[in-house]
Amino acid sequence: MNVINEWFIDVPWGKVALISWGDTRGKPVLLVHGRQDSVATFIPLLERLPKDYHYVGFDMPGHGRSDSLPFGVLLTRLFPVCVIEVVLKHLGWKEFYYIGHSMGTEQGLFYNAVFPGQIKKFVLLDPTPALQRLIIEDFSEFYELYDKYYSSYDSLKEDKLYSKESAVEAVMKARGMTREQADMILSRNLIKVGDNLYKLSWDRRTKLMASTYFPKEYYKKLFCKNSPPTLYITSKEYLNYGPKRRIIIEEYLSECQKRDKLTHLRVDGNHDVHFINPERLSGHIISFLTSDVKSKL
Repeated sequence: MNVINEWFIDVPWGKVALISWGDTRGKPVLLVHGRQDSVATFIPLLERLPKDYHYVGFDMPGHGRSDSLPFGVLLTRLFPVCVIEVVLKHLGWKEFYYIGHSMGTEQGLFYNAVFPGQIKKFVLLDPTPALQRLIIEDFSEFYELYDKYYSSYDSLKEDKLYSKESAVEAVMKARGMTREQADMILSRNLIKVGDNLYKLSWDRRTKLMASTYFPKEYYKKLFCKNSPPTLYITSKEYLNYGPKRRIIIEEYLSECQKRDKLTHLRVDGNHDVHFINPERLSGHIISFLTSDVKSKL
């Protein structure tokens, strides 16, 4: 699918990079990527989706071509909800479909809780690794996170440098990708700083983001109330999480399914199956987007 526009918008901390595909006259679809990624994660999937929709994605702060937030206190997992709000105000969208991956799904669920009725359909790509982090089984993890962040505060400001080859090989190894796929993922994330010398635009602080911590009942009610029709896609290679964390996922799925708002699909593949093997889920996404189900608000 051809890119129709790529641009930046000004925000208080710098700029946010946006990119769009499809038909500007079509139904709007917002694409929100996960942690340590960029909007490039949706490119293979977009090649298989209908061209008569208007798809707009953006790089979160400290990802892709968007500026990082200033250094200061520990980053939170909720701030990106504000970024989504800024992007949507810029686009002028009042209603839209939402496709998110990993932590981008979590932020979409929180956004829908704050602004109910705007999201008409959810496509959540492997949300479990992100949602399980909403529950901390051992509260000492919470304090350790803060200690680790402030203990490494100065070193987090230092950029690691890579050759192009070493960066590609690192992504291939970490995410089970081919060379071509790793090149695509890095297409928005490598910044040249010298002769075959690059730094990654990924903000290293996003590996140490402060979690929210509320009772599982809170999350269940928050995410299921006013929920639009949802396609929840789980990768089969990521099903191992602790018993307490499992409860929040299972209760959310059960509650939304009872309200006839959620379809749960399991597909073969890893956390990046939407990128590595988009053919395994694109047909289901197309059927869901083109169906006439309506949100029960």
